[in-house]
Amino acid sequence: MIKQPTHQEIAARAYQLYLERGRQEGHAVDDWLQAEYELMQLPLAEIAKMEPAPILAEKRTPAKQSLVDVVRAAMML
Repeated sequence: MIKQPTHQEIAARAYQLYLERGRQEGHAVDDWLQAEYELMQLPLAEIAKMEPAPILAEKRTPAKQSLVDVVRAAMML
């Protein structure tokens, strides 16, 4: 089960974004949505660190990729 970020975690990240922008007003909703998006992506970062299961890696054909490979490729964009 994927852990959803808490209100407090989102608020803290949104505040960091506000500070990084130089305390510019008028972007509260943008900061909140960006923070929420970033925090929900953290599980993908963990998946990218994983190694494909050995059984899947042995049976894999060039046309197929493991979830780990797909996530790694997506994170390179």
